[in-house]
Amino acid sequence: MVPADSVGKRSRGKVVGGLIAVVALVGAGGFAITKIVAGNDGGAASPTEVGTRFMDALGAEDALGVVDLLLPGERETMRQPLIDLVDNLKRLEIVDSTARLDKVGGLDIVFDDVQVDPKPTNVDDISNIRIRATGTASIDGAAVPIGDLLIDEAFGGDRPDLDAEPEEGDIDWTMATVERDGRWYLSAFYSLAETARAEGDDIPDSPIVARGADDPEGAVQAIFDAVDDLDLEAMIAALNPNEAEALQRYAPMFIDEAQGSLDDVDVAIAFSDIEYSVTGDGDRRTVAIDAFNMTAGVEGDEVTVVSKDGCVVFTMADTTFNSCESGDLAGTALTDLGLDNEDMQALIGSVQEAFDDLEPVGVTVQQVDGKWFVSPIGTYADVFLSVLEALDKGELTDIIDAARQVGDSLSAGAIFGLGDDTESGDVGDIDLGDIDLGDIDTDTSGLEKCYGEFEYAAFSECVVAGMQDGSIDPSFVVAYDRFPECGAGEAYWSGEVYGMSDEEFTAFATATAPCFQQYVADGTISQFELPYELSTPDCLEGLNWYTNNTDEDYSDRVFECATG
Repeated sequence: MVPADSVGKRSRGKVVGGLIAVVALVGAGGFAITKIVAGNDGGAASPTEVGTRFMDALGAEDALGVVDLLLPGERETMRQPLIDLVDNLKRLEIVDSTARLDKVGGLDIVFDDVQVDPKPTNVDDISNIRIRATGTASIDGAAVPIGDLLIDEAFGGDRPDLDAEPEEGDIDWTMATVERDGRWYLSAFYSLAETARAEGDDIPDSPIVARGADDPEGAVQAIFDAVDDLDLEAMIAALNPNEAEALQRYAPMFIDEAQGSLDDVDVAIAFSDIEYSVTGDGDRRTVAIDAFNMTAGVEGDEVTVVSKDGCVVFTMADTTFNSCESGDLAGTALTDLGLDNEDMQALIGSVQEAFDDLEPVGVTVQQVDGKWFVSPIGTYADVFLSVLEALDKGELTDIIDAARQVGDSLSAGAIFGLGDDTESGDVGDIDLGDIDLGDIDTDTSGLEKCYGEFEYAAFSECVVAGMQDGSIDPSFVVAYDRFPECGAGEAYWSGEVYGMSDEEFTAFATATAPCFQQYVADGTISQFELPYELSTPDCLEGLNWYTNNTDEDYSDRVFECATG
C-alpha cells in the first residue's frame, strides 16, 4: 500500500513503515492462484473492516491476507511481475532459495492500539480510512534471505549482521478504499489520487470511459492517434483500466484545463507508415513497433524521424543523423571525455556480451472485458524483467567487477587523460606540480560506513569521529549532521521535521537556526548549504514549507525571500 501520510518518532521508527510496505508489496506477487480459482473475491464488508483486516494481516505477517484486500485489477497488475521478479532474483543469487513471496524472511511486526476511522468522500463507492497504531519491528538477520552474489560482491564474502532489536514507531496512514460489487478493497492507485486531490474538490461521479481496441495492434495505434490529435482524453481512455482506473475516474477534475493548455501550444505531431509485430498469447501480448515515420513541428521548426530496419534517421533543418552511419558513438564520446581506457572498454564489453541475448521489447497490451488496452506499468515491468532474464550470475558478476575496476581507475590521471606514461610530471600544458591531487579526492567510503548505523546517535558519533580523523571530508556532510551541537540532525534523520505542524516547525526552526547562522557568519559554511528553515526561517511565514509546498504562490514567496 502507499500511505498518504506516515510519521515516525525516532530514527528507526521509519523502519516499521518501510518494512510493512515491503510485506504488502512482496505479498502482492505471492497472491495464491488457488484463491482466485476458488472464487474468493477478497475485500471486506466495509471500509473499517478493510483497515482492521489489513492491520491484522500485517501483524500476522500474512502477505496473502494483505493481497486478498487489494482491488482486483491492481492485484492482477502486480501479481505475475512480482512472481517473475523474485524468481529472477533467486536465479541470480541476489536472494537465496528460501525467499518466499508469502513470507518476508527475518521480519517480525507487532501493532498495538490500532484505530481505524472511515473518512467518507462525496461519492458512495470511495471512502478513505485513517489508520493509527503503534508499531514495533525487529529483524532476525540470520533469516533474511541474502543471496551469495550480494554476500560476495557487496559484503566481501562475509554475511553481514543484520539483526535489529525491536524498535517502536507511531503510524498514521490514510488510504483509499473502493467498493466493487458490494465488497470494499484497498487501492494503491486511488490512494495516490486521493493524496493529490485538493481539499474541497469533489470526486467526479462519471469517469472517462475506457475505450479499448479490437486487436493488440489497435491498442497501440490508439495511442499514436491520440498523440497525433493531441487529445489527452483519448490517450487516457486507451490505457488499461486495471492500471489506470483511478486516473480515468479522477481525470474529469483536470482534463479540460490540461487540454486547454495543450491546445495553446504551437505543436503539431503526425505519425505514419507504422508497422507492428505481435508476440505472446492469451490476454497479454507484446506489440513491437518495427517502423514508423514521425513529423513534429514546434513554432515553425520541423523535425522528422524515420525508423526502419533497425536504423533511425533524424532530420532537422539542414542536419541529418543516421544511427546506422554514425559509427561508434559511445566510443567517440568516451574518447572526447578522456575515458576510453582499457578498464572502461572492458566494462562496455562485459555489458554488451551480457545483453547479446536480450529479447526485443515492445509495448505491453492486455485484454480486459474483450477489448485491448495499452499497459504502461506492464510495459515497464516487462522491459525490466527482460533485462534481468538476459543476465546470468556470471555475467552480472563480470559487470560488477568491471564497474569496480573503472571506479578504481578514475584517478586524477584518468580524469586528465594522462594514460600510463606520466613519469615526466607534465602532460601537454598541464603541470602536475601545480595540482594538489588531494583537492579532487572524492573518497566517501568513511561517510558510507556511517550510513550503516541504524540509530542517529551512533551515526552522528561516526560522522564526528570521521571528520576528526580525516576519513570523512566535512564538505560531504550536510550541515545539520556536520554540526551536531546545533541539535537539529535527528529531526531530519527520522523524518520528523517533514511532518511537523506549523507551530512545531516554527519553534524547531527558531530554536536551531541561530546555531547554524553563526557558522555562516564566520565563513565556515555558506547560506546555501542550509535548508531555508535553518538559513532564513523568517521567510517561511510561520508555516512548515514541506507540508505547504503545493501552494505555488507560497513556494514562490519563500524562494524569492530566501534567495533575494
